[in-house]
Amino acid sequence: MRGLISTRSASDIFTVRPLLLLFYSAFLLHSESYPRAWNYVAPDATAVIGVEWRQLQSSFLADAIGSELFASGHLGIPELECLERSREILLSAPDFLAIFSGTFPAATVEAQAAKLGLWKSSYQGVRLWIAPGKNRRSVAQINDSLILVGWRDTLEAAIDRGMLTELRQYSPLLARGARMARNADLWIAANALPDSLVSVFLPLKMETGEFDGTVSARNGLRLDARYNMSSTEDALLSAGYFRQAIPDFHAVLQGLHVIPEGESVLMKLDVSASDLTGYLRPPEPPAAEIKTAPPPPAPAGPRVVRIFGLESGPREVVLPPEKSEPVKSQ
Repeated sequence: MRGLISTRSASDIFTVRPLLLLFYSAFLLHSESYPRAWNYVAPDATAVIGVEWRQLQSSFLADAIGSELFASGHLGIPELECLERSREILLSAPDFLAIFSGTFPAATVEAQAAKLGLWKSSYQGVRLWIAPGKNRRSVAQINDSLILVGWRDTLEAAIDRGMLTELRQYSPLLARGARMARNADLWIAANALPDSLVSVFLPLKMETGEFDGTVSARNGLRLDARYNMSSTEDALLSAGYFRQAIPDFHAVLQGLHVIPEGESVLMKLDVSASDLTGYLRPPEPPAAEIKTAPPPPAPAGPRVVRIFGLESGPREVVLPPEKSEPVKSQ
């Protein structure tokens, strides 16, 4: 070993050091390019979903997505009213973690958490609000602009990650998410489908490899997605399946384009704001049928019997009116 070291010249050493510093600097730059909230995502996450709630809350998707995030939906997030005013939300799985970015005064969070029966605790100097039930998620308030939601052990692991200053590891899904987040109101990056978290927002019953998808509702509706299959043949079959299913989709999705591309399948949809308004307008109620009332019955006249064949000619005999029979009591 000593002989090997002695053969390296000083120039070699000074050439290697700048390269190492360059790689290290590039790693730091890559790390710092993510929002701080992303530091809490586990590096082994299998799915990550980003929600620009500030944009979506005024769109036609607000009710559908908000019902999962804020109203005891499938995600089991505590109903803290302050979370509904979040700017951005990041969700990750399989150890479910929800990261809310916004404005969350400590006093407001404390009052709302106490109202829900959460009890106060702490970990590493971070305030925790622990749910008493085993099937309810807890809350960690990192600061007045960041709140985490998850099981207690998941929160503690996330807090530990957030405190790292060196050698922080990131999920590869975040790099894909960073590219999609620039023009998306909602984006999804997953290692594979099916995925329990993804299925909450995208109920696709299919098996795929990597899946990336974006939704934008800022001016109409735009959808872009790509998923990978194991072979070109599988991609063709999957694309064919989607095309056959499109007629059964909601009218707003009838224009979905499904394009096989090698071992991948692309899905694209672009609906203008005016067309979207037409698709989402409730159907007009059928015009009420105007029924004319039948004419009132003519007043009853006398009953007349005409007798023909008499020598004196036809003869009319007026009969007395009919008498209604009394109703017999039983």
